[in-house]
Amino acid sequence: LQIVSKLVDEALMLNTKEIKILHGKGNGILRQMIRDYLKSVPGVLSYKDEKVEFGGTGITVVNLDT
Repeated sequence: LQIVSKLVDEALMLNTKEIKILHGKGNGILRQMIRDYLKSVPGVLSYKDEKVEFGGTGITVVNLDT
Protein backbone atom coordinates (compact mmCIF):
# COMPACT_ATOMS: atom_id res chain seq x y z
CA LEU A 1 0.00 0.00 0.00
CA GLN A 2 2.96 2.32 0.49
CA ILE A 3 3.82 1.97 -3.18
CA VAL A 4 0.23 2.65 -4.22
CA SER A 5 0.08 5.66 -1.91
CA LYS A 6 3.26 7.09 -3.42
CA LEU A 7 1.99 6.46 -6.97
CA VAL A 8 -1.33 8.21 -6.29
CA ASP A 9 0.39 11.16 -4.58
CA GLU A 10 2.81 11.62 -7.46
CA ALA A 11 0.04 11.32 -10.05
CA LEU A 12 -2.00 13.98 -8.24
CA MET A 13 1.00 16.32 -8.02
CA LEU A 14 1.65 15.86 -11.74
CA ASN A 15 -2.03 16.45 -12.63
CA THR A 16 -2.38 12.99 -14.16
CA LYS A 17 -5.97 12.16 -15.03
CA GLU A 18 -5.72 8.37 -14.91
CA ILE A 19 -3.45 5.69 -13.52
CA LYS A 20 -3.60 1.92 -13.69
CA ILE A 21 -2.61 -0.34 -10.82
CA LEU A 22 -1.60 -3.90 -11.71
CA HIS A 23 -2.30 -6.06 -8.66
CA GLY A 24 -3.19 -9.38 -10.25
CA LYS A 25 -6.27 -11.50 -9.68
CA GLY A 26 -5.49 -14.12 -7.03
CA ASN A 27 -8.03 -14.19 -4.20
CA GLY A 28 -8.81 -10.49 -4.59
CA ILE A 29 -7.41 -9.52 -1.19
CA LEU A 30 -4.82 -7.02 -2.51
CA ARG A 31 -7.41 -5.60 -4.94
CA GLN A 32 -9.81 -4.98 -2.05
CA MET A 33 -7.12 -3.43 0.16
CA ILE A 34 -6.11 -1.05 -2.64
CA ARG A 35 -9.72 -0.06 -3.29
CA ASP A 36 -10.38 0.50 0.41
CA TYR A 37 -7.38 2.83 0.43
CA LEU A 38 -8.54 4.65 -2.73
CA LYS A 39 -11.90 5.38 -1.05
CA SER A 40 -10.03 7.45 1.55
CA VAL A 41 -8.02 9.59 -0.91
CA PRO A 42 -9.64 12.99 -1.60
CA GLY A 43 -8.21 13.33 -5.14
CA VAL A 44 -9.62 10.01 -6.37
CA LEU A 45 -12.81 10.54 -8.38
CA SER A 46 -13.52 6.90 -9.23
CA TYR A 47 -11.98 3.52 -9.89
CA LYS A 48 -13.02 0.45 -11.84
CA ASP A 49 -11.77 -2.81 -13.31
CA GLU A 50 -9.84 -2.63 -16.55
CA LYS A 51 -11.59 -3.91 -19.67
CA VAL A 52 -11.53 -7.71 -19.84
CA GLU A 53 -9.30 -7.80 -22.92
CA PHE A 54 -6.69 -5.67 -21.11
CA GLY A 55 -6.58 -7.49 -17.77
CA GLY A 56 -10.04 -7.24 -16.21
CA THR A 57 -10.13 -7.62 -12.44
CA GLY A 58 -6.33 -7.87 -12.26
CA ILE A 59 -5.96 -4.13 -12.95
CA THR A 60 -7.67 -1.19 -11.28
CA VAL A 61 -8.12 1.96 -13.38
CA VAL A 62 -8.16 5.08 -11.18
CA ASN A 63 -9.58 8.44 -12.33
CA LEU A 64 -8.07 11.41 -10.54
CA ASP A 65 -9.26 14.95 -9.91
CA THR A 66 -6.76 17.20 -11.68
